[in-house]
Amino acid sequence: MQHLPGKRQANKQQRKEDLYSVAMDLFRRQGFDDTRVEEITQAAGVAKGTFFNYFPTKEDVLLYIGERHMSRLGGALNNGAGKQLSEERSAVAALKMLMRTLASSLHDDRDLVRLAVDKAMKITYMAPGTEGRRFGFQVLVTLLIRRGQRTGEIHPAADPELVAQMLEGLYYQQLVIWCQDNFSFDLAERLEQVVDLLIVGIGVKNNHLAAGMVAI
Repeated sequence: MQHLPGKRQANKQQRKEDLYSVAMDLFRRQGFDDTRVEEITQAAGVAKGTFFNYFPTKEDVLLYIGERHMSRLGGALNNGAGKQLSEERSAVAALKMLMRTLASSLHDDRDLVRLAVDKAMKITYMAPGTEGRRFGFQVLVTLLIRRGQRTGEIHPAADPELVAQMLEGLYYQQLVIWCQDNFSFDLAERLEQVVDLLIVGIGVKNNHLAAGMVAI
């Protein structure tokens, strides 16, 4: 009997995944705006009320993309990437690895992500950042920043939590740009550049600057 709650929860999660898959398939084939909830529930073989038990609105199906994305990140960290992060001596390299993991989990679903981002920009409560913090991204980045400070790789005066917030914001910014049709770049490479710009910076070291002034 003790296992029943866990099994019940697993069944509910599977039903939500099934509804999500059916809905996204319809969105791909006939468009988000032209797909009605009744069509989703009919294709999934469930009552309309069942859909609203899992997704309060049709837009929430798109919001779930973000939840699944972060879940993939969590799964990747539990299945090897997390060990690599913990064993990586360089905090900056670990941050880049984290960003590459995020990018790789989105690459195959670019069209769906583009659709979700487009809707998110029009619906306040779906805006990037309002949900992302719930999935530990900032917590993990904060820990990596503190590790870099202990090893002398990152300036000790930097506020780890502020850096984590900034990195998350830049991540979503680049994600939005990546989703636009007129931009074509490797998301993983761009996110690594973001880490360099934020952590390493774009300024010239004082000794290099001085040498340049002398040369002039």
